[in-house]
Amino acid sequence: MSTDREAPVAAAATETAVERYKRLVAERATGPTQWLEPAPALHDDMLWRGLTRGGEARLLLARATATVREATLRLECSPDVACLVGEIAVATALVRQTLHPDERIQMLVTHKGPVGQIIVDGWENGGLRAYVQRPTALRSDYGFLLGEGTLQVTRSHDASGRVWRSTVELQGERVAHDMMRYLLESEQILSLLDVDVQADARGVIAAAGYLVQLMPDGRREHLRALTHNLEGLAPLRDGMSEADPDARAWAEALLRGLPWDQVARTPVTFQCRCSEDRILAMVGALPQGDIEELAASKELLEMTCDYCQTTYRLAPRRLDVLLEPPS
Repeated sequence: MSTDREAPVAAAATETAVERYKRLVAERATGPTQWLEPAPALHDDMLWRGLTRGGEARLLLARATATVREATLRLECSPDVACLVGEIAVATALVRQTLHPDERIQMLVTHKGPVGQIIVDGWENGGLRAYVQRPTALRSDYGFLLGEGTLQVTRSHDASGRVWRSTVELQGERVAHDMMRYLLESEQILSLLDVDVQADARGVIAAAGYLVQLMPDGRREHLRALTHNLEGLAPLRDGMSEADPDARAWAEALLRGLPWDQVARTPVTFQCRCSEDRILAMVGALPQGDIEELAASKELLEMTCDYCQTTYRLAPRRLDVLLEPPS
C-alpha cells in the first residue's frame, strides 16, 4: 500500500528532463538563501559575494580588520590616518572583486591635504597593501586630512600587459563615495558602496564594508528597493558577531524582497610583493655607471619597502649579475 510520502517520489520518477529542470528552477526561485558553510570565525578577514537569483543585483561584503590593522601599524599611522587608509583599503578590496579574476587594481589619491599621497594595491587573491606619505598627520592639527585632489584608479592585467586608468575629482574625505562615482562614470555600474573603519591609539579595531551593484538585468526600481532597505539598517560592524560572523541577518535585511544566494568567499590578507629579487631589478634600472659604482663599494646597499617597511641589505657582490653582458 502506497503512502502520501511516496506519491511525490513516484511523480518525480516519471518526470522528463525538461519537467525536472523547470521544477528545480521553480524550487530554487522560492527557496531560502543558500549559504557557504562553514562561516569563517569573526577574527578571520574575508570577502563574500552574493547574487540575486534573477540576476538583478550582487552584494559584496568584506571584513578586513586584521589586514588594515597590519598595514597601518607597519606604516605607523595615527588613528585618523589609519581610518582614512582603512576606508580606501576596504573599498579597494570590494572593487577588486568586481573585476576580471587576473586583474590587479591600484588606488592613488593625490591631493593638497596634510596626509599627502596615498596608494593602495589590491590583488586577485584578496591581498592588500598600502602606502601613505605622511602617516602621523592628525585631523586636530589641520581640521582636515584630504585637500583638493584626485583619485586615480588603475587596473592592470599582467598576462596581457594591458592597463586602464580613470580619474575622478575628490569630493570631501569619503573616498569610498568617490569610488562609487568612479564605478558609475568609468564602469557605468550603479553602485552603493560604504565602508566603516574605527581606530584608536592601539590601532584599527574594526574595518568592514559592503558594495551593492545593479547587474544587467537590474532596474532602477531594484536600486530604489535596496536603498529603502538600507534606511534604518544597523551599521555593518554591528551586524557581525560571534554568532553571525557572515552578517547573514544583516544581508538578508538589505536584500529583502530579492531571492538570492551567497555564491563565493575569498580571504582578505595583508600582502606585499616586495622581495630581494625585485629590489635587484630596481637597481638594474639605474645607469650602468651607477651600478658599477655600487658594485665596487664595500658597503651594503640598504633599501626599505615603502609599503611593508621591510629593509633589504644587498652585498655589493649581489650586483655583479647586473654587470654581466647579455648571453
